[in-house]
Amino acid sequence: MQTTKAIPAVRTMHYLPSVTIRLTGAAENRVVPRRHQDRAQVDVYIPGAIVILWDERAAWTMMTAWRNAAGIAERTFGARRAGGYEVANRHTSHITIGLQGKQSVEVFARTYLHSRSGCGELAVVVGPLTIVADDREAYDQQVATWRVAAAAANAVFDQEGRARRRAE
Repeated sequence: MQTTKAIPAVRTMHYLPSVTIRLTGAAENRVVPRRHQDRAQVDVYIPGAIVILWDERAAWTMMTAWRNAAGIAERTFGARRAGGYEVANRHTSHITIGLQGKQSVEVFARTYLHSRSGCGELAVVVGPLTIVADDREAYDQQVATWRVAAAAANAVFDQEGRARRRAE
């Protein structure tokens, strides 16, 4: 009887990339709804990234995360003003990330003593994307941007996440 050697199982590694964007001040953000034949998306341009929302649930997850962080933002920033710092002098997209469906959400904050800007920082983590607001202006701008993105998603997606048909 001949013995055979057992071949070890191939071990696979899976990596989940993550992206962190730091914002200070009232940065310029844009929300662009796009409709293609049977597909729709909402592109959200923030400094350093384009976030593509593939369905309404992803948009509502982002909006809800930022809106629900209001109490933490109030405790973190209070009336302090950030000194501000410039990371890039022009709006450049360094990465594009797509979000679909409901994502996991976490919110973290640091006091003014432990933040880069000297007025506190608030980080909202949605799935693989972390957006850090280094001051109250950046936080307020993100709340407004994701509110607009959720409204745009509501306009372009139906309940199943497909592109709404235009009334012709």
